[in-house]
Amino acid sequence: MKIVSFFSGAGGMDLGFALAGHDIIWANDFDKDAVDTYNKNIGKYSGHKAMCEDIVKLLDTDREHINKILPDCDIIIGGFPCQGFTIANLNRSMEDERNFLYMQLLKAISVKQPRYFLLENVKGLENMENGKILQMILKDLENAGTANSKVFEGDGCGYKVAYNVLNAYNFGVPENRERVIILGIRNDIVEESNVSKYIHDEVKTTKKYKNLFVPITHSDNAEELEEIKPFQKLNSAYLSWKNREKVDLSVPKIYKIRNMRDAIGDLPLEYDSEESKKFLNHTGSKCKVKIKNVVGNRATDWNKHAPTIMGRGSGTGGPLIPPHPEQHRRLSVREVARIQTFPDDFEFCGSNSAGYRQIGNAVPVLMAYNIGKIFT
Repeated sequence: MKIVSFFSGAGGMDLGFALAGHDIIWANDFDKDAVDTYNKNIGKYSGHKAMCEDIVKLLDTDREHINKILPDCDIIIGGFPCQGFTIANLNRSMEDERNFLYMQLLKAISVKQPRYFLLENVKGLENMENGKILQMILKDLENAGTANSKVFEGDGCGYKVAYNVLNAYNFGVPENRERVIILGIRNDIVEESNVSKYIHDEVKTTKKYKNLFVPITHSDNAEELEEIKPFQKLNSAYLSWKNREKVDLSVPKIYKIRNMRDAIGDLPLEYDSEESKKFLNHTGSKCKVKIKNVVGNRATDWNKHAPTIMGRGSGTGGPLIPPHPEQHRRLSVREVARIQTFPDDFEFCGSNSAGYRQIGNAVPVLMAYNIGKIFT
Protein backbone atom coordinates (compact mmCIF):
# COMPACT_ATOMS: atom_id res chain seq x y z
CA MET A 1 0.00 0.00 0.00
CA LYS A 2 1.05 3.61 -0.56
CA ILE A 3 2.12 5.36 2.64
CA VAL A 4 2.29 9.04 3.62
CA SER A 5 4.47 9.49 6.71
CA PHE A 6 4.31 12.37 9.19
CA PHE A 7 6.97 13.08 11.84
CA SER A 8 9.07 10.43 10.12
CA GLY A 9 12.28 11.18 12.05
CA ALA A 10 15.12 8.85 11.15
CA GLY A 11 12.61 6.41 9.69
CA GLY A 12 12.07 3.54 12.16
CA MET A 13 8.36 3.29 11.43
CA ASP A 14 8.86 3.86 7.71
CA LEU A 15 11.58 1.24 7.34
CA GLY A 16 9.45 -1.30 9.22
CA PHE A 17 6.50 -0.65 6.91
CA ALA A 18 8.78 -0.76 3.86
CA LEU A 19 10.18 -4.14 4.92
CA ALA A 20 6.57 -5.31 5.33
CA GLY A 21 6.03 -4.59 1.63
CA HIS A 22 4.57 -1.08 1.64
CA ASP A 23 5.59 1.85 -0.56
CA ILE A 24 6.49 5.06 1.29
CA ILE A 25 5.70 7.87 -1.16
CA TRP A 26 5.95 11.00 1.03
CA ALA A 27 7.62 11.77 4.34
CA ASN A 28 8.29 14.84 6.44
CA ASP A 29 10.15 15.91 9.57
CA PHE A 30 11.56 19.23 10.79
CA ASP A 31 14.80 17.80 12.28
CA LYS A 32 17.55 18.26 9.68
CA ASP A 33 19.81 15.54 11.06
CA ALA A 34 16.90 13.08 11.12
CA VAL A 35 15.90 13.97 7.55
CA ASP A 36 19.52 13.56 6.39
CA THR A 37 19.59 10.14 8.08
CA TYR A 38 16.26 9.19 6.50
CA ASN A 39 17.30 10.16 3.00
CA LYS A 40 20.70 8.48 3.29
CA ASN A 41 19.24 5.16 4.41
CA ILE A 42 15.65 5.06 3.10
CA GLY A 43 15.07 7.82 0.57
CA LYS A 44 18.13 6.76 -1.41
CA TYR A 45 16.59 3.35 -2.06
CA SER A 46 12.85 4.04 -2.06
CA GLY A 47 12.54 6.62 -4.83
CA HIS A 48 11.38 9.51 -2.61
CA LYS A 49 13.09 11.98 -0.31
CA ALA A 50 11.77 13.15 3.02
CA MET A 51 11.05 16.88 3.24
CA CYS A 52 12.62 18.97 5.97
CA GLU A 53 9.76 21.33 6.79
CA ASP A 54 7.85 22.64 9.79
CA ILE A 55 4.60 20.70 9.34
CA VAL A 56 2.55 23.41 11.08
CA LYS A 57 3.70 26.00 8.55
CA LEU A 58 3.44 23.57 5.64
CA LEU A 59 -0.19 22.72 6.37
CA ASP A 60 -1.23 26.19 7.48
CA THR A 61 -3.42 26.55 4.41
CA ASP A 62 -6.79 25.55 3.01
CA ARG A 63 -8.14 22.14 2.03
CA GLU A 64 -7.32 22.56 -1.67
CA HIS A 65 -3.67 23.37 -1.05
CA ILE A 66 -3.24 20.52 1.44
CA ASN A 67 -4.74 18.16 -1.13
CA LYS A 68 -2.06 19.29 -3.58
CA ILE A 69 0.79 19.11 -1.07
CA LEU A 70 0.00 15.54 0.00
CA PRO A 71 -0.22 12.72 -2.54
CA ASP A 72 -3.14 10.29 -2.55
CA CYS A 73 -2.35 7.31 -0.33
CA ASP A 74 -3.78 4.21 1.31
CA ILE A 75 -2.37 4.78 4.80
CA ILE A 76 -1.23 7.80 6.77
CA ILE A 77 1.26 6.94 9.50
CA GLY A 78 2.89 9.08 12.15
CA GLY A 79 4.37 9.08 15.61
CA PHE A 80 3.30 12.59 16.56
CA PRO A 81 5.83 14.25 18.90
CA CYS A 82 5.47 13.07 22.46
CA GLN A 83 7.67 15.35 24.54
CA GLY A 84 4.64 16.96 26.15
CA PHE A 85 3.02 13.59 26.84
CA THR A 86 5.93 11.47 28.05
CA ILE A 87 6.58 10.72 31.73
CA ALA A 88 10.15 11.89 31.10
CA ASN A 89 8.66 15.39 31.08
CA LEU A 90 7.40 15.95 34.59
CA ASN A 91 5.54 19.06 33.48
CA ARG A 92 3.42 17.30 30.85
CA SER A 93 0.13 19.04 30.17
CA MET A 94 -2.18 19.83 27.29
CA GLU A 95 -0.93 23.38 27.71
CA ASP A 96 2.25 22.16 25.99
CA GLU A 97 1.88 23.37 22.39
CA ARG A 98 3.69 20.28 21.08
CA ASN A 99 0.68 18.20 22.10
CA PHE A 100 -1.40 19.85 19.40
CA LEU A 101 0.85 18.63 16.61
CA TYR A 102 -1.56 15.73 16.20
CA MET A 103 -3.87 18.36 14.66
CA GLN A 104 -1.63 18.32 11.58
CA LEU A 105 -2.30 14.60 11.23
CA LEU A 106 -5.99 15.31 11.71
CA LYS A 107 -5.89 17.86 8.90
CA ALA A 108 -4.22 15.37 6.57
CA ILE A 109 -6.64 12.55 7.41
CA SER A 110 -9.64 14.86 7.05
CA VAL A 111 -8.53 16.06 3.62
CA LYS A 112 -7.01 12.93 2.06
CA GLN A 113 -9.45 10.41 3.60
CA PRO A 114 -7.04 7.45 3.38
CA ARG A 115 -8.35 3.92 3.81
CA TYR A 116 -6.36 3.60 7.03
CA PHE A 117 -4.20 5.48 9.49
CA LEU A 118 -1.73 4.13 12.04
CA LEU A 119 -0.47 6.47 14.76
CA GLU A 120 1.98 6.01 17.62
CA ASN A 121 2.68 7.76 20.90
CA VAL A 122 4.04 7.13 24.37
CA LYS A 123 2.20 5.06 26.95
CA GLY A 124 1.76 8.14 29.14
CA LEU A 125 -0.78 9.50 26.66
CA GLU A 126 -3.28 6.86 27.81
CA ASN A 127 -3.61 8.30 31.32
CA MET A 128 -2.86 11.96 30.72
CA GLU A 129 -5.46 14.19 32.36
CA ASN A 130 -7.13 10.99 33.63
CA GLY A 131 -7.45 9.64 30.10
CA LYS A 132 -9.41 12.61 28.77
CA ILE A 133 -6.76 13.68 26.27
CA LEU A 134 -6.52 10.33 24.50
CA GLN A 135 -10.30 10.01 24.37
CA MET A 136 -10.50 13.47 22.81
CA ILE A 137 -7.91 12.54 20.20
CA LEU A 138 -9.67 9.26 19.36
CA LYS A 139 -13.03 11.03 19.00
CA ASP A 140 -11.45 13.64 16.74
CA LEU A 141 -9.96 10.89 14.56
CA GLU A 142 -13.27 9.05 14.47
CA ASN A 143 -14.95 12.15 13.00
CA ALA A 144 -12.12 13.17 10.65
CA GLY A 145 -13.55 14.60 7.42
CA THR A 146 -17.21 14.24 8.48
CA ALA A 147 -19.79 16.94 9.18
CA ASN A 148 -18.58 16.76 12.82
CA SER A 149 -14.88 17.04 11.97
CA LYS A 150 -12.80 19.34 14.17
CA VAL A 151 -11.02 20.55 11.03
CA PHE A 152 -12.17 20.65 7.40
CA GLU A 153 -15.76 19.50 7.78
CA GLY A 154 -16.90 17.35 4.86
CA ASP A 155 -19.08 14.54 3.66
CA GLY A 156 -16.72 11.75 4.71
CA CYS A 157 -18.04 8.64 6.44
CA GLY A 158 -15.61 8.77 9.37
CA TYR A 159 -13.41 6.06 10.84
CA LYS A 160 -13.63 3.02 13.06
CA VAL A 161 -10.91 3.69 15.62
CA ALA A 162 -9.17 1.39 18.08
CA TYR A 163 -6.00 1.48 20.13
CA ASN A 164 -3.93 -0.50 22.57
CA VAL A 165 -0.67 -0.25 24.46
CA LEU A 166 1.85 -2.55 22.78
CA ASN A 167 5.30 -3.46 24.08
CA ALA A 168 8.18 -3.71 21.62
CA TYR A 169 9.64 -6.77 23.37
CA ASN A 170 6.60 -8.77 22.26
CA PHE A 171 7.76 -8.28 18.66
CA GLY A 172 11.37 -9.44 18.98
CA VAL A 173 12.82 -6.09 20.05
CA PRO A 174 15.24 -6.49 23.01
CA GLU A 175 13.74 -3.52 24.84
CA ASN A 176 10.94 -2.69 27.25
CA ARG A 177 9.17 -0.04 25.19
CA GLU A 178 5.44 0.47 25.66
CA ARG A 179 3.64 2.57 23.09
CA VAL A 180 0.07 3.61 22.36
CA ILE A 181 -0.78 2.39 18.86
CA ILE A 182 -3.91 3.86 17.22
CA LEU A 183 -5.53 2.25 14.17
CA GLY A 184 -8.21 3.82 12.01
CA ILE A 185 -10.23 2.08 9.28
CA ARG A 186 -12.48 4.19 7.04
CA ASN A 187 -16.07 3.20 7.80
CA ASP A 188 -17.06 2.40 4.23
CA ILE A 189 -14.45 -0.41 4.01
CA VAL A 190 -14.71 -1.87 7.52
CA GLU A 191 -16.77 -4.89 6.50
CA GLU A 192 -14.60 -5.81 3.52
CA SER A 193 -11.19 -5.12 5.08
CA ASN A 194 -9.09 -7.93 6.55
CA VAL A 195 -7.58 -5.33 8.89
CA SER A 196 -10.89 -5.25 10.79
CA LYS A 197 -10.10 -8.64 12.35
CA TYR A 198 -7.51 -6.96 14.56
CA ILE A 199 -10.24 -4.89 16.24
CA HIS A 200 -12.06 -7.13 18.74
CA ASP A 201 -15.39 -5.47 19.39
CA GLU A 202 -16.46 -8.20 21.79
CA VAL A 203 -13.63 -7.42 24.22
CA LYS A 204 -14.82 -5.39 27.19
CA THR A 205 -12.25 -3.06 28.71
CA THR A 206 -12.37 -0.21 31.18
CA LYS A 207 -11.19 2.19 28.47
CA LYS A 208 -13.23 3.02 25.39
CA TYR A 209 -11.63 2.11 22.04
CA LYS A 210 -9.02 -0.16 23.71
CA ASN A 211 -9.66 -3.22 21.56
CA LEU A 212 -6.82 -3.35 19.04
CA PHE A 213 -4.87 -6.64 19.07
CA VAL A 214 -1.73 -7.14 16.95
CA PRO A 215 -0.36 -10.73 16.94
CA ILE A 216 2.81 -10.99 19.04
CA THR A 217 5.90 -12.97 18.09
CA HIS A 218 7.73 -13.10 21.44
CA SER A 219 6.60 -13.67 25.02
CA ASP A 220 7.86 -14.10 28.60
CA ASN A 221 5.96 -17.37 28.72
CA ALA A 222 7.64 -18.92 25.68
CA GLU A 223 10.31 -21.57 26.20
CA GLU A 224 12.11 -21.68 22.86
CA LEU A 225 14.72 -19.12 21.78
CA GLU A 226 14.78 -17.99 18.16
CA GLU A 227 18.11 -19.02 16.60
CA ILE A 228 18.72 -15.87 14.59
CA LYS A 229 19.43 -12.73 16.61
CA PRO A 230 17.52 -9.49 15.98
CA PHE A 231 20.43 -7.62 14.39
CA GLN A 232 21.21 -10.56 12.08
CA LYS A 233 17.57 -10.69 11.03
CA LEU A 234 17.41 -6.96 10.31
CA ASN A 235 20.79 -6.82 8.54
CA SER A 236 19.64 -9.50 6.11
CA ALA A 237 16.20 -7.95 5.63
CA TYR A 238 17.60 -4.46 4.98
CA LEU A 239 20.02 -5.80 2.37
CA SER A 240 17.20 -7.66 0.64
CA TRP A 241 15.00 -4.57 0.65
CA LYS A 242 17.76 -2.40 -0.84
CA ASN A 243 18.14 -5.01 -3.57
CA ARG A 244 14.36 -4.88 -4.15
CA GLU A 245 13.92 -8.46 -2.99
CA LYS A 246 10.98 -9.69 -0.95
CA VAL A 247 11.41 -9.61 2.81
CA ASP A 248 9.82 -12.11 5.20
CA LEU A 249 10.46 -11.69 8.93
CA SER A 250 7.52 -13.82 10.04
CA VAL A 251 8.11 -16.53 12.65
CA PRO A 252 6.45 -19.97 12.90
CA LYS A 253 5.82 -19.78 16.64
CA ILE A 254 6.08 -17.46 19.63
CA TYR A 255 9.64 -17.24 20.96
CA LYS A 256 11.29 -16.06 24.16
CA ILE A 257 11.88 -12.34 24.60
CA ARG A 258 15.36 -11.21 23.53
CA ASN A 259 17.96 -9.71 25.89
CA MET A 260 20.83 -7.25 25.72
CA ARG A 261 23.40 -9.96 25.04
CA ASP A 262 21.40 -10.93 21.94
CA ALA A 263 21.42 -7.31 20.82
CA ILE A 264 24.95 -6.03 21.49
CA GLY A 265 27.01 -8.93 22.86
CA ASP A 266 29.21 -9.10 19.76
CA LEU A 267 30.10 -5.38 19.62
CA PRO A 268 33.51 -4.15 20.82
CA LEU A 269 33.47 -3.43 24.55
CA GLU A 270 35.14 -0.05 24.07
CA TYR A 271 33.95 2.36 21.43
CA ASP A 272 37.20 4.27 21.03
CA SER A 273 39.21 1.25 19.86
CA GLU A 274 40.39 0.36 16.36
CA GLU A 275 37.98 -2.57 16.31
CA SER A 276 35.04 -0.28 17.05
CA LYS A 277 35.70 1.65 13.81
CA LYS A 278 34.41 -1.36 11.86
CA PHE A 279 30.89 -0.48 13.06
CA LEU A 280 29.03 2.65 11.97
CA ASN A 281 28.22 5.06 14.82
CA HIS A 282 29.88 2.91 17.48
CA THR A 283 30.74 6.08 19.40
CA GLY A 284 29.06 7.66 22.35
CA SER A 285 28.62 9.86 25.37
CA LYS A 286 31.47 10.65 27.75
CA CYS A 287 28.96 11.34 30.52
CA LYS A 288 30.01 9.24 33.52
CA VAL A 289 27.86 6.43 34.85
CA LYS A 290 26.57 6.78 38.40
CA ILE A 291 24.47 3.73 39.22
CA LYS A 292 21.46 4.77 41.27
CA ASN A 293 17.72 4.26 41.05
CA VAL A 294 16.93 7.03 38.57
CA VAL A 295 16.23 7.01 34.84
CA GLY A 296 19.46 6.91 32.84
CA ASN A 297 21.53 5.62 35.75
CA ARG A 298 19.94 2.27 36.54
CA ALA A 299 22.15 -0.78 36.06
CA THR A 300 21.46 -2.89 32.97
CA ASP A 301 21.87 -6.66 32.71
CA TRP A 302 23.21 -8.79 29.85
CA ASN A 303 20.51 -11.38 30.50
CA LYS A 304 17.58 -8.97 30.51
CA HIS A 305 16.01 -6.76 27.89
CA ALA A 306 17.09 -3.13 27.73
CA PRO A 307 15.14 -0.32 29.40
CA THR A 308 13.32 2.17 27.20
CA ILE A 309 15.72 4.12 25.00
CA MET A 310 14.74 7.79 25.31
CA GLY A 311 15.21 10.58 22.82
CA ARG A 312 15.76 13.24 25.43
CA GLY A 313 15.63 14.02 29.11
CA SER A 314 13.21 16.16 31.07
CA GLY A 315 13.57 19.09 28.70
CA THR A 316 16.70 20.56 30.30
CA GLY A 317 19.40 18.14 29.19
CA GLY A 318 20.51 15.65 26.57
CA PRO A 319 19.23 12.13 26.00
CA LEU A 320 19.13 9.83 29.02
CA ILE A 321 21.29 7.00 27.69
CA PRO A 322 21.36 3.84 29.83
CA PRO A 323 24.64 2.33 31.04
CA HIS A 324 26.31 -0.56 29.23
CA PRO A 325 25.73 -3.94 30.97
CA GLU A 326 29.33 -3.76 32.24
CA GLN A 327 28.31 -0.43 33.86
CA HIS A 328 31.60 1.22 32.82
CA ARG A 329 30.16 3.65 30.26
CA ARG A 330 26.97 4.70 28.46
CA LEU A 331 25.67 2.70 25.55
CA SER A 332 27.03 3.82 22.19
CA VAL A 333 24.89 5.19 19.35
CA ARG A 334 25.26 1.87 17.50
CA GLU A 335 24.30 -0.10 20.60
CA VAL A 336 21.06 1.80 21.11
CA ALA A 337 20.41 1.46 17.36
CA ARG A 338 20.84 -2.32 17.72
CA ILE A 339 18.41 -2.29 20.64
CA GLN A 340 15.89 -0.38 18.50
CA THR A 341 16.52 -3.00 15.74
CA PHE A 342 18.02 -0.66 13.18
CA PRO A 343 20.32 -2.50 10.72
CA ASP A 344 24.08 -2.12 11.14
CA ASP A 345 24.34 -0.44 7.71
CA PHE A 346 21.85 2.24 8.77
CA GLU A 347 24.05 5.28 9.41
CA PHE A 348 22.92 8.13 11.66
CA CYS A 349 23.86 11.65 10.61
CA GLY A 350 24.95 14.44 12.94
CA SER A 351 26.58 14.39 16.37
CA ASN A 352 26.40 11.61 18.94
CA SER A 353 23.64 13.55 20.70
CA ALA A 354 21.73 13.85 17.41
CA GLY A 355 22.08 10.12 16.83
CA TYR A 356 20.82 9.29 20.32
CA ARG A 357 17.88 11.66 19.83
CA GLN A 358 16.90 10.17 16.47
CA ILE A 359 17.05 6.61 17.78
CA GLY A 360 15.28 7.37 21.04
CA ASN A 361 12.42 9.07 19.20
CA ALA A 362 12.02 6.21 16.71
CA VAL A 363 9.63 3.30 16.54
CA PRO A 364 11.70 0.07 16.67
CA VAL A 365 11.97 -1.26 13.14
CA LEU A 366 10.96 -4.83 14.00
CA MET A 367 7.93 -3.62 15.94
CA ALA A 368 6.90 -1.41 13.00
CA TYR A 369 7.33 -4.34 10.62
CA ASN A 370 4.92 -6.50 12.61
CA ILE A 371 2.38 -3.69 12.80
CA GLY A 372 2.79 -3.01 9.08
CA LYS A 373 2.06 -6.66 8.29
CA ILE A 374 -1.55 -6.34 9.47
CA PHE A 375 -2.23 -4.29 6.33
CA THR A 376 -0.90 -6.94 3.93
